[in-house]
Amino acid sequence: MGDVEISPLVKQIVRGLRGLAFLATILATSFMAASHERAIFPFDYKADYTDLMFFKAFLGANIAASLYSLFFVCLPPKSLLWRLAIVLDVIMFGLLVAMNSAAIAAAYLHKHGDSQAFWPPICSQVPTYCYRVILAISIGFGGVFMFLLIIIISISVILNPLLV
Repeated sequence: MGDVEISPLVKQIVRGLRGLAFLATILATSFMAASHERAIFPFDYKADYTDLMFFKAFLGANIAASLYSLFFVCLPPKSLLWRLAIVLDVIMFGLLVAMNSAAIAAAYLHKHGDSQAFWPPICSQVPTYCYRVILAISIGFGGVFMFLLIIIISISVILNPLLV
C-alpha cells in the first residue's frame, strides 16, 4: 500500500478478509463444480454446470479469485507486490461481480425459462441442481462482498493521510 504506514491491526483485518474471500470463492467453486443432476421423467435430461457458458465463466472467475486471495494471504508483508494489491483487488472485484451477475441471469433462465426462445424451465425436473447453483452464486457474492470490504479499507488507509 505504498509508503503509507499501516497499523498491524488493519493488516490483520485485511489478511483475515482475504482468507474469508479465499474460503468463499473456493466454496462457490466447489458447489458449482458439484452441480449436476439427471432427470428421467418427463424427458431424459442431464443438467450440468457445463451446459451454459455463464456457469463455466463463473467457475473460472472464482478459481482465479481463490488463487489470487491465497497468493496474497501467503505473501510476506515486506514484499513489493503489496503496492499492486489495490489495483488487482479492484480488477478481481469487477471480474467477480460480472461473472456472478451473469450466473444469476443463467440461473433465472433455468428457473423461469424463456417462452419466446422456447426455453423451458428445468428447475422443476432437477431441483437439486438448481439449489446447488443458487448456493454457489450466493456464496460467490459473499466473496464479492469480502473484496469490496478489502477495497474500502485499503482506499481509506491510503486516503486518510492525505485528508488529515
